[in-house]
Amino acid sequence: MGDGGAYFMGFTLAGVGVIGLVKTVTTAAVLLPYLILAVPILDMSAVILDRLRCGNSPFVADKRHLHHRLLKAGLSHRVTVLFIYVLTLWAGSLALAFSGMPSGIIYALGATALLSYTGWRLRQRVR
Repeated sequence: MGDGGAYFMGFTLAGVGVIGLVKTVTTAAVLLPYLILAVPILDMSAVILDRLRCGNSPFVADKRHLHHRLLKAGLSHRVTVLFIYVLTLWAGSLALAFSGMPSGIIYALGATALLSYTGWRLRQRVR
């Protein structure tokens, strides 16, 4: 994504949070950006905690991220990226459902079905 993409994403989510504080319940406005970015935030947090638990510096690169773990499990680069996309789509559709969007629940159910199917196919492929 690079610096420009990261800055744009951060600015956009900050704007959504500020606008959401005016229009909706404060809890939902604060938590929705975190739900939208759940996959990268949880991946980063898990890797940092794992590095600290093993006595390593959290700032030294390693291959403990979700992407590397899926590649190590035998998936191709393309399938790994598609799975992470589907996982992110699922988290984003949950954010739509929690925001009260009229068709948000339909999106969340569709993304849940897609994630379930993708996970099932991945289990078959890894075996």
